[in-house]
Amino acid sequence: MDLKIFRRIARSPVVDNLALVMAIGLLLFITTVLFRQIKRLEISAESVSHSLTVDKEINTLFTQYDLMESAEFRSVILRDSTFEESYIDHKIESDQTFNRLYGLVEEMPYHRTSLDSVAQFKDSLHITLTALHGKVRPLLADSTAMVYVENAAATLKQLRGIKRNMLQHNETFLQDRLTAYRRLTFLTPLTTLFLALFSILVFTIAFFRLRRHKNKIQSSEALLQNIVQSTDNIMNYYEPMRDSNGKVVDFKVMFANICNRDYLNLEPDELLGKPISKVFPFVLQNNELERMIECFHQNKTIDFERQVTVDGEQYWFHTFVRAMDGGILEVVRNNTEEYNAKENLLKLNQELEVQNFIMTEAKRVAQIGSYTWDLDMDVIELSDNYYRILGYEPKEFEPTLESFRNIIHPDDLTKYDENGKRLKSRQEPRENIFKIISKQGQVKYIRTKGVYIQRQGRTVLIGVVQDVTSQVETENVLRLNNLELERSNVELESFNRVVSHDLQEPLRKIQMFISRIDGEEKNKLSERGRGYFDRIDKVAARMQSLIRNLLNYSRIDSTHDDFEPIDLDKVLQKVKEEYAERIKAEKAEIKWEKLPTVQGVGFQLEQLFGNLVSNSIKYRNPEEAPRIAIISEKVDHQEIPEAFIKAANHYHKITLTDNGIGFDNESATKIFEVFQRLHPKTKYSGTGIGLAICKKIVENHHGFIQAHGVDGKGSTFIIYLPA
Repeated sequence: MDLKIFRRIARSPVVDNLALVMAIGLLLFITTVLFRQIKRLEISAESVSHSLTVDKEINTLFTQYDLMESAEFRSVILRDSTFEESYIDHKIESDQTFNRLYGLVEEMPYHRTSLDSVAQFKDSLHITLTALHGKVRPLLADSTAMVYVENAAATLKQLRGIKRNMLQHNETFLQDRLTAYRRLTFLTPLTTLFLALFSILVFTIAFFRLRRHKNKIQSSEALLQNIVQSTDNIMNYYEPMRDSNGKVVDFKVMFANICNRDYLNLEPDELLGKPISKVFPFVLQNNELERMIECFHQNKTIDFERQVTVDGEQYWFHTFVRAMDGGILEVVRNNTEEYNAKENLLKLNQELEVQNFIMTEAKRVAQIGSYTWDLDMDVIELSDNYYRILGYEPKEFEPTLESFRNIIHPDDLTKYDENGKRLKSRQEPRENIFKIISKQGQVKYIRTKGVYIQRQGRTVLIGVVQDVTSQVETENVLRLNNLELERSNVELESFNRVVSHDLQEPLRKIQMFISRIDGEEKNKLSERGRGYFDRIDKVAARMQSLIRNLLNYSRIDSTHDDFEPIDLDKVLQKVKEEYAERIKAEKAEIKWEKLPTVQGVGFQLEQLFGNLVSNSIKYRNPEEAPRIAIISEKVDHQEIPEAFIKAANHYHKITLTDNGIGFDNESATKIFEVFQRLHPKTKYSGTGIGLAICKKIVENHHGFIQAHGVDGKGSTFIIYLPA
């Protein structure tokens, strides 16, 4: 019975009407809910768009502040006015960006408060950078400038801290809006599908309204896509990739904006669905992939710097990674320009410090000071080293023409006064050397030299001074030495004249009378008288040889006007031909390898090797025939241990070795002195000048000669000649 009553009620038109009313009521309720969801979706999309716009304006604002700092520092350090104009442009753009941003965050109290702080710091930054202009000079350290640099750095540090907090706050807000947006976009299509299945009639009634709201949604999505694609940052979304055990080992790209192409030369569409370890291999460096996996598991946000090489160029990126919606969102900002600007600024500062140090040390070592004299204001400024040259501590006295006059030596006061009048009348400055009396009472010589320049419409004399006391004293000593040398040259010429004429003339007559007595009267002498006569003949011959060698020694001059290329092979050949009879008589053997060609005087080099060969034959070992060997090699000047002035980078080392009687090595330097003999003249003939002539010839050719000997085992002569 009850079942029949229930069926009758279910089939009643009243129930149908009631169901229709209920269906219409439910449709209206669902439609209302859908409408509210669409409205919330629109608001959410606009919030996301607004957050991205705020993010972009924040980056733009603080980038302008960095560029203001870089432009001002370049303008100051490089003294290039174009950078100063760039600073003004950045200042105007930063103010415009600030005003736009201030309007965008009207309903965001946190950002409003942060921008109020930025307004204070940006004014301080502008004042500091403006005051810095003109303070830094490339050649002199400026402590005031360093204070402004440190103030500017501190202000920028505060601004970057505010920027970081604003970006983090905005990032949090953005992620919240994106989460709400995705949730709404997920529910809205389901509700629409339910309404379509519920009633075609109700869907038709609501169709035009739904279509209009759908168009708004599509417009909002298109706007969001345009914002994402037009941002200066890389924005990618990744979903985790798991192994067979469910462990996250990688991520695949689900979304990539167009900045991947701009910065990394990677097409966004080609990245979709691929593991990030394959398309972005740099994530395998510095444990980046492990940090991203940890970020996903712990649902947190991380950031780090990364360096990436693209087509051979280095780029720096600051990366933010945030876990969201079962994946991670990566936002990458290209801060290469900012990084390079900092690096360049640091490099310029370091170079400036090095230059200042080098200049200061150069002035100190070279005894150089500097000065500036504003002729219009009559203000003189001296460098610290100028004070020290004068014997004073820096700033110890007020520099004026009168105070300088008290330092000038009385002998140079007239010249000093005349020079001061010339400079005051703007006449061309001259180079002068003044004698001064230092604070310690020392007499010094200083050289001054200056030039006029125009500075801010005023005539300024800038110049340098140098302590040339040692130079002047050296020149005085050199002048006296030159006079002494001239006197010595005159005496040497007189000596040559005496030896050439006054000594040889009576010697020739002695030899002439000896010759006559030997031919006519010698047989009339007793045996003892003939012995005395022979000894007189030998002494006269020896004296003639001594005079001839003295003349040869004195005539070796040090001029190089007649230097020419000399083939030493040909020189040795001439020496061998000249001593051919003697070589044959003594059965001597002379061997040499290929010898070099040197710059020199031909007859002097022939005399050099002739004396050495003759010496080796003269002091032969009586038990064996003389053997002379000559070799040559090219050596670097640093390989020569002997101490002499090495004017060339490379030298020819020529070694002459014989098997003669040798000598005690302790006499190695003594044998090159004039008239020095190691053996009695009764045993070996000679004057003791031959090796002295060899030494003088080698020194005339900017070379060096040395000897080594072993008594009874031969001797070695080593000659160094410039290559």
